[in-house]
Amino acid sequence: MKIELCKYWKGCKSAFSFTFDDGCYLDSSKKVVKILEDVSEKTDLCIKATVGITIGFMNDELVDFWRKATRDGFFDIASHSIGHDLSFTESTPIEKRGNDAEKSQKTLQEMFKGQSVSTYILPGGTYDSEGLLPLKEHYIAVRGNKDGINYTGNINWLDVKCFTAMLKRPYSDYTDYIDRVIETEGWGVQMNHWLTEKKEDVFHSQSLDTFEKECYYLAKKAKKYDVWVDSFEGVAKYLRKYEASELKITEESGLYTAKIVGEGARDRDTLLTLCIHTDKKVTLYVNGKASATLLPQKYKKVYVPISTNVCFSVEE
Repeated sequence: MKIELCKYWKGCKSAFSFTFDDGCYLDSSKKVVKILEDVSEKTDLCIKATVGITIGFMNDELVDFWRKATRDGFFDIASHSIGHDLSFTESTPIEKRGNDAEKSQKTLQEMFKGQSVSTYILPGGTYDSEGLLPLKEHYIAVRGNKDGINYTGNINWLDVKCFTAMLKRPYSDYTDYIDRVIETEGWGVQMNHWLTEKKEDVFHSQSLDTFEKECYYLAKKAKKYDVWVDSFEGVAKYLRKYEASELKITEESGLYTAKIVGEGARDRDTLLTLCIHTDKKVTLYVNGKASATLLPQKYKKVYVPISTNVCFSVEE
């Protein structure tokens, strides 16, 4: 019997995330939430995007709206700097970079109670490796250096290229990117500035109509090809723990114990997915007592959420 950790949550084959910069347009923000509500209702796909907020762009009405949107599960809050002044360019002193990172994180954590604010979305410019050091002290995930590669920790096999939304991109560019993510079994990250209904070319923005059509396309593909759709931070946390974890299996009198060891064992909040290859029923145990019975899903596999360890038996 094969037992392993899944690369993606619940045994999905690939992952997809939306991120938005600035978060400063109230009208289109409301329309986005309406789109996500409709997609969830009609397809059962819940899309949670990550919004990188520039603190200097916020006002009370926006803060109130984003608080509700995060409570309703549509968004994770990330930092996008204090004033969008490109404070992480090579010429910026390290001390200033650190102060910007720490201040923006603490300010947003105070604005949005219950949000960890563990992602930093860089506001542009050119970055050196030393420039990311202040961010790594405060954030578990960083999106967008000059190559669009995302820092999520020591994940050697991960090479994520952001797809940048543009108003004049044809719809096929977006669907092709989703298809490419599925084919490579990778993690797709679509970077939007924000959404718009304007006709002029807005830098890395996307029309509301195209976004809506893309969401329904993603929902259809996610169901057919097992795509995990989650926020940038949600996927990053999982991948960081997956990379840092080793799985140790012991068995005694028909009771298996699957235990996470290594650096990943320190993270008790993020759940990984244990995959048990079997066509039999699996019974979970807590403190020696049966707590749940799981049936095999497609491909004769049973998936079990696991933080540090889990005990189970397999029907003979």
